[in-house]
Amino acid sequence: MAGYEKINTVKDLLKREMTVGQLASAIGRGPRTVFRYLELLRSENCGLHSHKKGGETVWVIQTEEKTNFNQSAVKQLEKIKKNMSEATPADVKNRKLVDKLIEALQTTDPDEFKPEAITTDRDLVLDYGPFSDNKIQDLIVNKLLDAIHKKLKLRITYDHSREDKGVETIEVSPVKVIMRMDTLYLVAADETYAKDGVFKNYLVEHISNISTTTKPIDDGLVFDAAVHYKYTFGKYTLPTPPQEVSLLIKQGWLKNQFEKSHFNPPVVIRKDRSKNDIVDMKIRITPDFKSWLMGILPAAQILKPESLKNEMKELLKKTLEEM
Repeated sequence: MAGYEKINTVKDLLKREMTVGQLASAIGRGPRTVFRYLELLRSENCGLHSHKKGGETVWVIQTEEKTNFNQSAVKQLEKIKKNMSEATPADVKNRKLVDKLIEALQTTDPDEFKPEAITTDRDLVLDYGPFSDNKIQDLIVNKLLDAIHKKLKLRITYDHSREDKGVETIEVSPVKVIMRMDTLYLVAADETYAKDGVFKNYLVEHISNISTTTKPIDDGLVFDAAVHYKYTFGKYTLPTPPQEVSLLIKQGWLKNQFEKSHFNPPVVIRKDRSKNDIVDMKIRITPDFKSWLMGILPAAQILKPESLKNEMKELLKKTLEEM
């Protein structure tokens, strides 16, 4: 079984409390491997928690929000902090006080402050950034997941939009529902898979009709998300903490995108002294984020961190030289 599937098996097992020994026995691996998997799950912010029970440490994925004791208070304090000036002595002093309050509130949770858990469904992969939505439970997603779980082919009506293919009804073998950069995709194999072995991404918002067939998906169909999205599909796997990123928004369409998108943690949209729109976010700077940022740079200016600004300048310079 591939590592990706092993991780999903561990997720399923951790819907109830388990010790490292129990997990090791269940997946047929040693304790060291289990600890490695637990570290990966911890980096995903999927709601992994540990506590003592009967003298042993037990692990469980908490899929409810009840462990985030001070989440709303921390969010409010973050907003207050953003509106404080860094120029006046009084605000500088108050910012330090707010920072201490945020730190104290975050650490009251034994596993520290984390975003809400998203899902333990192995076939529904929602990313953490920079855009993410943990509220997706609509009918179309449930239909897709039901077909994946039952290993049945789907007949979908799909609008190819800019691909000049128009709207067509096609039969596909669904394998995953994945959110990437705030866009939800159905990953599936169509009739060309037998020839080229390539899974395709179908935008869920372009699917207007779904019907489940009685045809089973081929047993030989093997999907590896790590290969399909080898440059990450948005999930944070880095051990480094999130960074504070600020962008000056130059065009209205981009501000509208920020306002309508779901961020985890939420972004703050504010005005500076010149009435410019500023977006503050706390994210890990992943390859996906840099690629997205490159695409919207004409409509935005990087204010901080300075290291990101310099990195993007070098990337743009290198790209121009190679053109």
